[in-house]
Amino acid sequence: MAAIGAFTQNIRSGFANGAGIISKDADIEVCMKPIRRAVDNGYNYHKVAWVEKGEIRTLKYPAILGSSSEAITDMQGGYANMYETNGERFVVDEHVSQPIPLRTGDYGLTDANRVLVNHGLRESGVTPDQQVILVTSLPVRDFFNTDGSKNEDLILGQKESMLKPVKMVVNNRDEPQQVANVIRSDVISEAVAAAFDFLVPNVGEGLSDVFAPIGVLDFGGSTFDVVTLTKDMRIRQASSGTLKRGTMDIVEPLKRKLAAYLESKGIPVGGIPEWKINQVMASGTYPHYDKDDQGRSFQRQIPVQHIIDEAASETVSEIKAFVKQRIPNFSEYQAILLVGGGSLLCRNLFKDWEQLPNFIVMDEFANARGMLKLSAL
Repeated sequence: MAAIGAFTQNIRSGFANGAGIISKDADIEVCMKPIRRAVDNGYNYHKVAWVEKGEIRTLKYPAILGSSSEAITDMQGGYANMYETNGERFVVDEHVSQPIPLRTGDYGLTDANRVLVNHGLRESGVTPDQQVILVTSLPVRDFFNTDGSKNEDLILGQKESMLKPVKMVVNNRDEPQQVANVIRSDVISEAVAAAFDFLVPNVGEGLSDVFAPIGVLDFGGSTFDVVTLTKDMRIRQASSGTLKRGTMDIVEPLKRKLAAYLESKGIPVGGIPEWKINQVMASGTYPHYDKDDQGRSFQRQIPVQHIIDEAASETVSEIKAFVKQRIPNFSEYQAILLVGGGSLLCRNLFKDWEQLPNFIVMDEFANARGMLKLSAL
């Protein structure tokens, strides 16, 4: 436990003294009481965690944005979700027709990523007059180099990027106003953060007892990360790794199988748009307009979780084989945690592993909650 104490002390000193942290203002007034926000800033969704009235709150939103030419306005002609940074304007909205591609190696350094993070700050209730301690994330494969060392350039670059101002554009008359006053920025590795969500009961509390290694299986949108931690919270690189499989690999087989299933039930579908697939994956049901006996239209939800399971089975089989290569003996671990967007989506396909007492299915907010808890250690 001494090593864990040293680890948490290192975290505390980092947030208290600025070690490894970029800050715009070295002399922060204690009376200002900065607020904390953790943003798990992934390629597919951003998830935000914060404390409100003593409880952890969370929200998520699609990581979709377009250029200023994609402007969306309200009935009075005001802009909706338009932001400005570095002299460029963006629209954060899932309804933009030509989303800006985000899957680049420098995603964490881009204006687009910073704008998406600030959108989450605004959605979580941050106002310009508040000082914000911000924690963002990087996937394990980006946070560390192949030799196990930290990717300092990328980490430092993302920290610095989050301190640059982002402004809200409401119309063409008024001056854009800054979204949030981010005074401190840190970056934490995903999956490692999820382990702390499991080990720290609540924000401001200490670590639970750790007496054996912890494994984290992070089922993301485009990748599946396996991260194993020793009982003193060091990463075991030899048994960690990344498989290029995720929930996005389920989309195309789901479209095919879903169309075939619905048509077999006499429900014509034609093409299935992305928004319907997103709703299916989120709810396990397919929205369909039908008519009652009087010919009036009404919407019903058709249960299709079994189709999702069929569509995901090949991807999950590959994932399970990859996990077993990295972690051949689950019993050596205090806990094996399944987290990320795919954890609940594909939970049925992990039922056999759930029979094991140390296999625990969490959810897609585990990383964001863990980041928040780590920032308060």
